[in-house]
Amino acid sequence: GPSNSTKCLRSQSPPVRMIRWNRGAIHVLLGLIVLVVTRSASAATIQGQVVLPEEAVRSGCYATLFWSGAGNTHRRRKAFLEAATDSFRFDDVGDGVYSLDVEAPPYVFSAVKVTVENGVVKEALASEVGNVPLPVDQGLRMVPLRALQYFEQRGKFSLWAFVKTPYGAMIFFALFSVIVMPYLKVDPEEYRQMKRELAQMRGDGKAAIDDGGRRKQS
Repeated sequence: GPSNSTKCLRSQSPPVRMIRWNRGAIHVLLGLIVLVVTRSASAATIQGQVVLPEEAVRSGCYATLFWSGAGNTHRRRKAFLEAATDSFRFDDVGDGVYSLDVEAPPYVFSAVKVTVENGVVKEALASEVGNVPLPVDQGLRMVPLRALQYFEQRGKFSLWAFVKTPYGAMIFFALFSVIVMPYLKVDPEEYRQMKRELAQMRGDGKAAIDDGGRRKQS
């Protein structure tokens, strides 16, 4: 009768709603898949190698990729160097302009301006050396500019520089008077007068030292 047909229709209505909901979920899922595929297809990979000396310490060395967008938004990614090859790699890099830096103390590297367009690394410019373009086909090659010197190196000893000092001149004059002057044709009286003056200079210096010591003790 009519009541039985109504019951049948009511019992069949929930599966119809379930089918409609499943179709909507499928459309949303397909949209997400297309979005992910499109994004991954337009993403680039920034990679390179850091040129370090054999004696360099590689522990803790890394590369940093910095991006500054609109609205004062920033994004920073870090990749440590591979121990065997001194290489780095950044995957899924979107379009934009990035700044690439390398931290490997005590060596200093130039920051590199990397431009990515349509999922491809278009150019790389070393900003600290006059925007010199770097090859991007086989990966970036990061060469250090210089090595920092944390301690001042001690200079070599120079005999002439020592002779030009007051102490060096005094020692040189004393040696000249004792060794060379006796063999020269010098008036004996002048030679004795020179020796007396030299002895007086030594005595005055010793007296000054003794006087300074007594002042410190007092």
